[in-house]
Amino acid sequence: MDLKLSHVTLFVRDQEEALAWYTEKLGFVKREDNNFGHGMRWLTISPANQPEIEFVLFKPFGENAEEQLKLVGKNGTWVFLTSDCRKTCEELAARGVEIVSPPQEVPWGVSALFKDLYGNIYNLVERK
Repeated sequence: MDLKLSHVTLFVRDQEEALAWYTEKLGFVKREDNNFGHGMRWLTISPANQPEIEFVLFKPFGENAEEQLKLVGKNGTWVFLTSDCRKTCEELAARGVEIVSPPQEVPWGVSALFKDLYGNIYNLVERK
């Protein structure tokens, strides 16, 4: 079996707001931006150095929109790797990103937690 993850959906209230936050705060790059009508906009971003995985900034639309909007800010904790957790946290904090848990030594390296504009928590890890 040949499986490869390509896209991960992130529910957002406002696509422009989310696009600005992820590109300005985390330095992500916009990859796709297509409007299919009826409120459907396919907007993806990814880390600048990792174009093979894309985050879909999905604003709920249509008959299930109200239910799906309840999922905003409720993603599981995703992990981002970095070569220098402390320096990355300093840069993120300088850009206005809320650091929930500062860098700490852990058995697998250095780990910190930060929050996005909707309250999703991300783990920042510097591996040993």
